[in-house]
Amino acid sequence: MVKIPPIANLPTVTCNIKTTVQILRRLKELVSHFDKTNHLDDSFIFPYSTDKTEKRKQIWDNLQKGLLFEDERLLIPWLTPFNQLDNIKEKRHDSGDRTLWYLGKRTILDGYEGHFEVIKWTWLPWTNPMTVISENIGHDFEGMKKFHYLNDYITNLLGDPTKIDLEKFASYDIGIIQWQNDLVKLTLVGIEHFNFRYNFSIGLVKDKNEEYNNKTIVDLKTSEMTDEELGK
Repeated sequence: MVKIPPIANLPTVTCNIKTTVQILRRLKELVSHFDKTNHLDDSFIFPYSTDKTEKRKQIWDNLQKGLLFEDERLLIPWLTPFNQLDNIKEKRHDSGDRTLWYLGKRTILDGYEGHFEVIKWTWLPWTNPMTVISENIGHDFEGMKKFHYLNDYITNLLGDPTKIDLEKFASYDIGIIQWQNDLVKLTLVGIEHFNFRYNFSIGLVKDKNEEYNNKTIVDLKTSEMTDEELGK
């Protein structure tokens, strides 16, 4: 006769499973450090020219290589592997489906001060490249206020957006504003999801992680998983 463990023991089992998942994640990360990784040129231009046209060109040239933290004169190159982000993070948080690196309060784009982070979803390999750095700029009216402030700030600095797709939702503006130049795009997004949420991101136009995600979804569909099971 099989004995069912007491209910009191179940939290311990759950805790052990969680601990095992964390250990496996850490092992995969450690193993990934043995793989070879490539870096883009980490040279950059700073301080910028006082001429507005020349400054604009210098900032776009820097952005093709990575994101420059002007307060530290540190450029974070695009395609830096996830397994190297601990070297530049201020804090790190591992949860069920993601690892988040908080890069701290930094100054970018000729003086804009923000709080930036990088997210890695658990299904992405540790050797995959960082392709986006983002900032949660707030919720509801405060978020929308910063959304419009950044629109004006970036337009003055880098020129008119290459894409504007906005709509009114009650008293809120939601949608997307985007600037694109060669390899890089800067994106402001406002969405409605229980409340109104606003985000600012800078990243590569060609996102290798998005391509990896799409391929993974295709592979899972081939194995006959439904859209509902995939969370679509």
